[in-house]
Amino acid sequence: MSASLLSQLAPDLSVINQYLAEGDIESAQSKLLLIDRTLKALFTSPENLSENDVLFLSDFSIKLNTTVLEISLKKQQAAKELGVHINTQKKINVYKNIK
Repeated sequence: MSASLLSQLAPDLSVINQYLAEGDIESAQSKLLLIDRTLKALFTSPENLSENDVLFLSDFSIKLNTTVLEISLKKQQAAKELGVHINTQKKINVYKNIK
């Protein structure tokens, strides 16, 4: 069972990175939750993991952490852009009300 779960991780991470490149943060985060569930399923029985599986997961962990950081940064950037847009809209509305 762990082999099939492991085989899902790398393609799922690629899909997340594709979503990020397209600016689709919500889909990336949704796919990240699926990876989280897969990892939880893998670690419910860690005795089934071979040494190669452990090495793969170690490398995957580094890539996953990088991707999670990128998602976080993109979310912060989107929030900042939204804040600037809302602030600009408020200023426009105030200006319109003055006229």
